[in-house]
Amino acid sequence: MEERDPEKLWNSYDRLASYLIPIKPEVEQMLVELGERIVECSSSVDTKGKGCGIGGLIETSIAITTKMRTLAKTFNIDVSQESIITVGLFHALGMIGDRKTSYLVDQTSSWHREKGMLYTYNEECSRAPVPHRSLRLLQEFGVKLTSDEWTAIAISHGAHREENRPYVGFEPKLAILVTQARQWVFGRDI
Repeated sequence: MEERDPEKLWNSYDRLASYLIPIKPEVEQMLVELGERIVECSSSVDTKGKGCGIGGLIETSIAITTKMRTLAKTFNIDVSQESIITVGLFHALGMIGDRKTSYLVDQTSSWHREKGMLYTYNEECSRAPVPHRSLRLLQEFGVKLTSDEWTAIAISHGAHREENRPYVGFEPKLAILVTQARQWVFGRDI
């Protein structure tokens, strides 16, 4: 697991806020309320996973957004930059959990920690796929999404998941961008 500099994490958070607030002003209250949890959130339970540890969610979300922008430009895909930023930065917001309860908690088993599993899933957190929790959080804070943004976030973790099968073959360009960017950043089938 990579140690991340707290100052760099907060700079990344400020960068994230500076991208989002102008295009979705309603996110400001969400960032005020959830900011510390967003900064501290890991993107993986396991040190073998990309973004494991404090700051992992911000790190991977920015990397995915950057890759989405690169893919759109390289392949001349007509998608708004605002939508790319919104989907890239929010598709995994549900990793923090819900409004009150964290999804990931510190692993207490020393055996698991020795094997690299630094976190475990919180049984008290609502049962829902990460993208669905992301959409719920955005809705709770009144963040408006286009139909393509909503669909892209909903299916961002892959068409192979059972809940996403109805979308296969009908994915908007934005959804294809986020799933491809995730595969590129994580370097595996996710």
